[in-house]
Amino acid sequence: MSTPAPQPDAYARAVDRFTLAGKLSAAGMMLSWDGQTHMPRGGAWARGEEMAALTEVSADLIGSRAAADELEEAEAMAGALEAPERADLHEMRRLWAHAAAAPKALQTAKARISQNLQAIWVDARANNDFASFAVPFAELLVVIREIAAAKAEALGLTPYGAMIDEYDPGVGEAMIDPIFADLARSLPPLIAEVRERQARWPAPLLFGEVPVESQAALSRRLAAAVGHRSENFRIDAAPHPFSVPHSPGDVRFTTRYDVTNPRFSILATLHEAGHAMYEFNLPREFAFHPAGLARGASMHESQSLSLEMLAGRSREFLTFLAPLMAETFGGDSAVWSVANVHNAWRRLDNGFIRVEADEVSYPLHVIMRYRLERALIAGDLTVADIPAAWDELFEQLIGRTPPSLGQGCLQDIHWAAGLFGYFPNYAMGAVLAAQFFERATADDPQILPALARGDFAPYFAWVRPRIHERASLTDFASLVADATGQPLGPEPFKRHLRRRYLEEPQP
Repeated sequence: MSTPAPQPDAYARAVDRFTLAGKLSAAGMMLSWDGQTHMPRGGAWARGEEMAALTEVSADLIGSRAAADELEEAEAMAGALEAPERADLHEMRRLWAHAAAAPKALQTAKARISQNLQAIWVDARANNDFASFAVPFAELLVVIREIAAAKAEALGLTPYGAMIDEYDPGVGEAMIDPIFADLARSLPPLIAEVRERQARWPAPLLFGEVPVESQAALSRRLAAAVGHRSENFRIDAAPHPFSVPHSPGDVRFTTRYDVTNPRFSILATLHEAGHAMYEFNLPREFAFHPAGLARGASMHESQSLSLEMLAGRSREFLTFLAPLMAETFGGDSAVWSVANVHNAWRRLDNGFIRVEADEVSYPLHVIMRYRLERALIAGDLTVADIPAAWDELFEQLIGRTPPSLGQGCLQDIHWAAGLFGYFPNYAMGAVLAAQFFERATADDPQILPALARGDFAPYFAWVRPRIHERASLTDFASLVADATGQPLGPEPFKRHLRRRYLEEPQP
């Protein structure tokens, strides 16, 4: 029997299938956003069922035999497609491979358990209660391991490598391991050198308590400075700051307010505003298409850390921020002077929370989680042993021991959400952000002076066509090389840290 000729609309039918799944994913993200912002606590079990239903329908759509048949037809006519369409088809095949690898029952179980576990995590963290978290987390981990094993077999990767590939195609263990080894080796002595220098600085004046309402007002002003407009975005509060992808024209992000620490909400707002700008600038003509999505987690994190750490902690931006803090917060003008804000912003922290860490020690927090995650997926670390293993590795890499579980192994929501293989992007994103920002400021010397006016437009003029508008229409390595002229490596990040923390004048 001869093989039937491919139908001319095979690609169009594949597009219909995968964009429908994209819209369902966007709806799921909105349900997840509501679950962490406005949903009554008692709704967690029902939200878990709703998320499981969406997962089941999406698995049927893009992981089915029918989807594979459509992709095979479309691939047979790929020579007649334009380059962006071929890129879209390539991404469809990648999504199908992940969706088809793991049985649908495992995927729905993951969605159901993780949604409920996130609500349990909120209380467990607040109460330093690992026991209440451990039992349902162990149940989730069984499912995660089975999914990882199924994907590893289908994709020809290690189980943990398969989990990374789901979130970060093109950024595998072979790329991560040498970069993390370099940072684990080079950052601790750099931290010691910076601490010795900062010991000679005058102590900064304390900011004192700042009402949530004042911090929220400043967050809105900063989001507007970055480039967000009221008709397209909103900010809410959540226990763990995050932004919502996949909803063009409706970008939502959250921050967390602490009356004793206004610095946190400022940096969290800049961070999430960076994520949201990436989403907002993705090509609208490919909305809900696989190739219209952001190019993986590390690329996404580079866009948030570019604003939070590279731009948001720069001397230039602080000359804009300090008067804005004085205007919004009021009180003693000396507290909000540029010199005092600069002094406070540049201090290495002595804390235990990743999202509050200074930019020098930040990657070490991530490297620690990377090692723990690999051990959990491999079965070399049990759930019961997580607290002790966390404290031991934290002491080894960062030099101190968390005083509580809430500041230790319960601080992040990611494991409750089933996000295994996701953590590496936080450090890889920091390395990538430095490489982008170094090249951007060399290409356009007006970027830094503009930040002194609170003007992010020159930076986005550089990054938008090189990263945002290219979405997933090309691969990770090509995006990096095209934008910076070199493959991803740790040297720009280390140069940035030495310039900022050892060579720039003290406050």
